[in-house]
Amino acid sequence: MATALELEQSREDSRPIEIYEIFLGGDVFRYTSAEDDLTIGGEVFTAIPIARNHVIQGSDQQKRSLLITVPTTNPFAAKYIDVVPGEQADLTLMRYQRDEVPAFNTFVLLFSGKVQSVDFSNDGLNARIAVRSSDAALSRNVPRVNFGGMCGAFLYDAFCGANPSMFNHIGEITLVSKDDITVTGAAASGFDFKGGYVKPTTSNDFRLVRKQVGDVLTLSLPFHLNELGSDAQVFAGCNHLIDGDCALVFDRVIDFLGFAFVANKDIWRSGIQ
Repeated sequence: MATALELEQSREDSRPIEIYEIFLGGDVFRYTSAEDDLTIGGEVFTAIPIARNHVIQGSDQQKRSLLITVPTTNPFAAKYIDVVPGEQADLTLMRYQRDEVPAFNTFVLLFSGKVQSVDFSNDGLNARIAVRSSDAALSRNVPRVNFGGMCGAFLYDAFCGANPSMFNHIGEITLVSKDDITVTGAAASGFDFKGGYVKPTTSNDFRLVRKQVGDVLTLSLPFHLNELGSDAQVFAGCNHLIDGDCALVFDRVIDFLGFAFVANKDIWRSGIQ
């Protein structure tokens, strides 16, 4: 009987295996570098051809990145062919000892981060998944609110306060043409969906609505899968103006996160006229 610590320190008996857990919206992908499928914590990790670069350990965690190579046919990588998903994926890499007793009771967290991109190399035979560490993703200093007349909140977030369940419509997708989809009842719902988003009820993916003409919605990008015939939930958009949708549609003036009444003239330069 050997503990994980004893096996980690042994040069002869150590048999490490790595598992990858990827969350993309409501979809979960679990893989292992072992030669056979593994069941850990009640979850099945599928054995696939998978390789990665060296994980650099040290004090400068903000610059850590991971490059993973899998076949293009991998279900997760296939989601990035032609059109990328609307959400960013989270990836965790852990190491276990195969001969630990009790089995798979202890793990070492090797890496945790967000998928930045997926590109296809070797004439499209392989997919390279670039992952940036969670520390690096959170280390950038980006102003939360800009100084301007429009609201700086994201629609339906905690700063905005609008309830998405009150400003949406569900209808069938009856036509798909490149970036355009037709959702029954979109026009009759009374909402303006420009600047909002569409989420098919059959998946966790979503797309921004760039334009609306009647029931026809023009999306930022087409969906990865053809959603023709399925239902879609469409959420109203906002023009981020205090005397526009903020007041007239969502009634959230009290939470307006902008500077709507900034003077358009600098009196210190032009003088008072």
